[in-house]
Amino acid sequence: MCIAPQPLKEGRVVTWEQLASHAKPDDLWVAVNGRAYDLTAYQSAHPGGALILQHHAGRDASEAWLAYAHNSVPGMRQLMRSHQMERDGLFVPNLWHYARLTVALIAVYAVCIHLVHARCWLSGGLLMSLFWQQLALVGHDVGHNQIFHRRSLDSLVGLFISFFLGASVQWWKYNHNVHHCTPNSSDHDPDIQHMPLFSLSNKVFTGIYSSYYKATLMVDALSKRFISYQHFTFLPVLLVARFGFYIMSSIHLISRTRPSIYKPVEVAAFLGFFVWYFMLVWTLPTWLERIAFFAASHAGFSIIHLQVTLNHWARPVKSTDAGSIEEYGNDWTLMQMASTNNVDCPEWLDWFHGGLQFQIEHHLYPDLPRHQLRRASAYVRPMCHELGIQYHSPPFFQAIAEVLAALKVVALEARVLDLPAKQAIT
Repeated sequence: MCIAPQPLKEGRVVTWEQLASHAKPDDLWVAVNGRAYDLTAYQSAHPGGALILQHHAGRDASEAWLAYAHNSVPGMRQLMRSHQMERDGLFVPNLWHYARLTVALIAVYAVCIHLVHARCWLSGGLLMSLFWQQLALVGHDVGHNQIFHRRSLDSLVGLFISFFLGASVQWWKYNHNVHHCTPNSSDHDPDIQHMPLFSLSNKVFTGIYSSYYKATLMVDALSKRFISYQHFTFLPVLLVARFGFYIMSSIHLISRTRPSIYKPVEVAAFLGFFVWYFMLVWTLPTWLERIAFFAASHAGFSIIHLQVTLNHWARPVKSTDAGSIEEYGNDWTLMQMASTNNVDCPEWLDWFHGGLQFQIEHHLYPDLPRHQLRRASAYVRPMCHELGIQYHSPPFFQAIAEVLAALKVVALEARVLDLPAKQAIT
């Protein structure tokens, strides 16, 4: 969070009860480092979006702010920032890392173009999906300002990514910031709100209000059928999840409720993606080859969606009107640890997972460059053991099994659900 407004009048004492009474969008106060701020008029200017502030309204937002603004504030709580990690240079951006990654991405893209011209549509399509997957991982880094630690420069890189990926990085940042502040909250986290296809909580059976989508999510007869078999449909649905990027990006870019100085350029970049991509598809001589390349490139991209779900979907889901952090005693660290797991993998596969395999460290230190996450785990894991906090890091296929098991639990509950007459299809 970036606090531009001044704190309330110097010398004024604000009690926690008084702070809690200012928890509405039109009367929004937060506390950071022992000082209260009236951010009511600042919401539209907040770089993470107004919803981030609203989730912390009337509460102490110190840990959330410190997690994102460490360069501005000395001192962190234990597990939020290790001074040894700071001294060891883990938070210093490494442009050479991204220079090498850029060269690798250019090489993959060039080989893909060559394969398409050689009519190797299957290998070309799968290589294109790998290019997109790796580009999406860089987009994740950009969204957290990990490359330059400067929002303006990282946002410019995001525009290039939008052009080659066909997704709005600005939309993703808005979505992802909310996820980081409310991980696995059935009411607030958009990353686990995928009705009518999937549900990770039986709370949706009686209806929950999504603060992100500004709508009530409730099971009806159709969604009940989907959810009842979601542990079977989960992996097949991921094969077409790529189209969700197109849809959500389009909605964001035509929306007037989320203005951005980058939006006009990002619209051009997003449209430019479809120009170059379909020109490439059209170089294949037959419709069968065009469709096959299109299908292979889009289905192969499902791996990134699988990787994202493995980090959270098997973890506990919480529900509270005020925000998921309250169910953890307003402890930011405990909330992140309880709702997140890593994916154990050998070091030589780090490039493939792009940092997502160290999701615990990433959620504790969002701006920590991805190439330092493995080193960071050497600090975090023993500290968790010392404090008695679970550090869950299953292997890749076990993580998939855990997600499917979590989906199955809700699926079986949905099968025996009796819907009210008004929710049933007649």
